Amino acid sequence: MIQTDIQRCRSCFACLRHCPVKAVRVTPQGTDTDAGRCIGCGRCLQVCSQQARRAPNSLNRCQRLLRHKEPMAAILAPSFPAYIGDMRPGQLVSGLHRLGFQLVVEGAWGVELAARAIAAGLRTVSTAPRILSHCPAIVALVERHFPQLLRNLSPCVSPLVAAARALRATHAGPLRIVTISSCFAAKIEAADDQFQDVIDGALTFAEIGELFETAGITPTRLPETVFDQPHARSGRRFALSGGAPTSLLPRDYAEQGEMLSTEGYQNAREVLLDLAAGRIRPGIVDLRLCRGGCLGACDPGSRLSAFARGRLVEQFARQHDNGPRPEPDAASAKVNLKRTFSNRQTRQEHPSGESIRRVLQSTDKFSQRDELNCGACGYRTCREHATAVCRSLAREDMCLPYFVKRLKAEQARLQKSAQLAQQAAEEVMPGDDLLARQLLDLVQEVAPGDKTILLRGEMGTGKKTAARTIHRYSRRAEQPLATLSCSGLDQQQLLIELFGSRHASDFRQGLLELAAGGTLLLEEIGDAGQKVQDALLEFLNHGSIMPVGAKIRLPVHVRLIVTSRRDLEQGVKEGWFSSDLYYRLCLCTLTLPPLRNRPQALQELAEQLLRRSGRRLNRNPAAIDAPAMEALCRYAWPGNILELAAVIERAVILGGDDPVLRREHLSLPLAAGASAPQPDPGKSPSDFRARRGRQMELIERDLLERYLRESSGNVSAAARRANLPRRTFYRLMERYDIQRCKFLTRPAARKGD
Repeated sequence: MIQTDIQRCRSCFACLRHCPVKAVRVTPQGTDTDAGRCIGCGRCLQVCSQQARRAPNSLNRCQRLLRHKEPMAAILAPSFPAYIGDMRPGQLVSGLHRLGFQLVVEGAWGVELAARAIAAGLRTVSTAPRILSHCPAIVALVERHFPQLLRNLSPCVSPLVAAARALRATHAGPLRIVTISSCFAAKIEAADDQFQDVIDGALTFAEIGELFETAGITPTRLPETVFDQPHARSGRRFALSGGAPTSLLPRDYAEQGEMLSTEGYQNAREVLLDLAAGRIRPGIVDLRLCRGGCLGACDPGSRLSAFARGRLVEQFARQHDNGPRPEPDAASAKVNLKRTFSNRQTRQEHPSGESIRRVLQSTDKFSQRDELNCGACGYRTCREHATAVCRSLAREDMCLPYFVKRLKAEQARLQKSAQLAQQAAEEVMPGDDLLARQLLDLVQEVAPGDKTILLRGEMGTGKKTAARTIHRYSRRAEQPLATLSCSGLDQQQLLIELFGSRHASDFRQGLLELAAGGTLLLEEIGDAGQKVQDALLEFLNHGSIMPVGAKIRLPVHVRLIVTSRRDLEQGVKEGWFSSDLYYRLCLCTLTLPPLRNRPQALQELAEQLLRRSGRRLNRNPAAIDAPAMEALCRYAWPGNILELAAVIERAVILGGDDPVLRREHLSLPLAAGASAPQPDPGKSPSDFRARRGRQMELIERDLLERYLRESSGNVSAAARRANLPRRTFYRLMERYDIQRCKFLTRPAARKGD
C-alpha cells in the first residue's frame, strides 16, 4: 500500500486531484491512503513534489537476497528499452549479472505464454464479454470498484507472473525471482497471496538505477551480454499502445471485430460502467489504465514522452526476429497460468441527502448556483466532495473558494480589530470625579464576564466609550469589537446586517459571524423592530443565529453590549419593545450620568478633549484660558460630552496656531457668557425641535463669521469660500446682525490712491 510521510506532506491535495479512484483520505494531520480503494496506479507518487508519497519498496529485501548469494533471476518487462537511458540492452543484462542475478530473462516470454493460455480459453465456453487481465491496475479496479464484473475477467495471470511461474517450473533447484517493470501496480500484484510463492520482489527501473549506484556499477562501461534463455520473439511489442491485443489474441480472432480496446482511466471507467449496465457486449475487452499503454506509466526512471519511449521499444523489436511464435517446450506448456479474483470492495453507506446538504451549507453552498464544481478540492463536483466529507475521507475546508472567502473575512476582521484597538487605546473613560470613578469601578467589575450589558443614558454621555472600555478590560480584548446602530435602518436591513444573508443573489456574513469570539456593540436597541428583537432574543437564548434565507442555525459565540437613550420600560408598557428581551437585557445595566450632573469634571473633560482634538487636527493648543473655561462651566450642555467635544474641536479650528484656547474661539452664546437656559413653563425642557433650532443658528452664525474673518471682511470672497450666492450671504448676515466692518483688517483704499 502507498504510504504518506506526514512530515513532508504539505496538504496541497495534488495526490487527491490526480487519483483516479479518490483513494486518498485527507485528515487534519495530512493525507493517507485508503487501502480499500487504492488500485496502485502510482499517479499520486508522480505528482507529489515533496516526495511525501512512498510506494512499497523492495530494495532492502532484494539487497538482502543478493548479499546471501542465493540463485536469483530478473524478469524484465517488455517496456525495458524505454527506461534504460544511454545503456544498450546487452549492457543492462551485464549490469544485472554484475549485481548478482544469475538469470536475466525477457518478460516478453511471459506474453507468449499468456497468449497461449488465452487462446486455449477462447476455444472453451466462457462468460462473454471477456476482460483481459494483463493490466494489474485494471484487475485491482474491477476487484475494488466493479465487483459485479469479476466473472468477466479472464482467469489468466499477467505476463510477468506467467514468466515467473514458468521460470520457476523449468529451473532445477531453488530460485529467487524479481520482476522489473515501469508499473507500480506490479508491486501490489506481487504482494497478492496467490503470487507470493512465485515472485520474491517487484522493482521499478528507477530502483534498479539506485541498485547500480549503490553497488558502484556503471552499466554503460560494461560489455554487452545476451539475455538468458528462454528467448522471446513475438511479445516484444506488448508494451506499445495497442500492442496487447496484437500480442495476446489470435490474429483471426482480432480480425472478426469482436474486440473493444481502450486506454486511460476515464475511458476504462466508462467501458466498465457500460459493461456493468449491459449497454455493450463485445467478445473481448482490452483495457489499460495508463494512456499510452505500459509506456505511459509514471516510473521516474525515464523523462521521455510516451511517444519517444514507443520508438525505442519498436527499434528493439525490429532488431530481433519477430516471426511466428515458437512452440512451447514440454515443461513450460504444463505451467498453470490460471488465477482467481475476489471481491475487495469496501462497502460504505451512502450518506443521506440531509447530511450532504448540511455539508454543502457549511461551505456556503445554499443553491445549485453556489456549487462551482471547480475541482480545486480534488473532487469533480461539490456534491462528491460533500459525500467524501460525510464518509470521513475529506475535510470541509478543502473547498478553495470557501477557504479564500473565509480568509478574506478573517483579514477584514483583523483589520477592523486593529483599527478598533487603536481607537480604543486613545479613548478612556472621561473624567476623574466621583461619578466617573464609580462608573469605572462598575465597568471593571462586569467586563471580565460574558453577560450581556445594557448601557443607558442621554445622547452624548459616552455610552460608546464605555462599551469600548468594557471590551478592552474583557477576556475578548484581542478579538474584534463590531458596532452597529439600529437607528436609520429598516427591519430587513438590520436583520441582514446582524445575521447575514444566504440568498444566492445577496450572500454576506453578518456582524455576529464576523465578530465571532469578540463583542458586538448594538446602539439604540429601542429603535429596533419587533422581528429584530425576536431574532436577538433567540440568539441570547440559544447562542446560534439563523441567517436570512438559510435553513440551518449557525452557532456563534459573541458578547452583546446594547445601548439605549429611550425609556425601555415605557416601551414594554406601550408594546413597542419585547418584554422577554427587556428582562434579558436588564440583568446588567449601567446608567451614564449627564454632563450637567458632573460640573466638577467639566474642566478635566475639556482639557482632555482639547488634547485629543489637537492631535487629530495637528494643532498644539496648550490650555484653555479662564474666561473661556468660565463660559464652558455656565453652559447646560444638553448634548453632553458629544456636544462638548464638537465645541472644543470647532474652537481649535478657529484658534489656528494660537497656543491658548480663548473665549472668542467659542461659539457666540458661550463667548457672551450665556447662562444655563431656564425652562419655559409652556414648553417641555426636552423639546427637540427648539434645541435643534438654537444649535443650528449657532453653527450658521459661527460659519458666517469664520468665512468673513478668513476673507478679511470681503463679502464676495467669503461667499465664494462658502459656495453661496452673494445675495444669499448678505441675507444671512442681516438675519444674524453680523457687521462686515468688524472683520476688516485694514481701511479700504480710496479711489485714485
